[in-house]
Amino acid sequence: MWTVTIDRGKCSDCGACLESCPGEVYARTPGGIAPVRQDECHGCHTCESVCPEEACFVEER
Repeated sequence: MWTVTIDRGKCSDCGACLESCPGEVYARTPGGIAPVRQDECHGCHTCESVCPEEACFVEER
């Protein structure tokens, strides 16, 4: 199992994580992009590698 977090202070809501995540963990919400389906995270760290702001974090629970 994985925990996905976004540093809202760094995130620009560019959508790179949303578009690249194979588990479709992310969604656009009124507060910005958020990891709404964390149980679908594969732990691949793709979101971390594509985020230009280095705002995505994936950690093993």
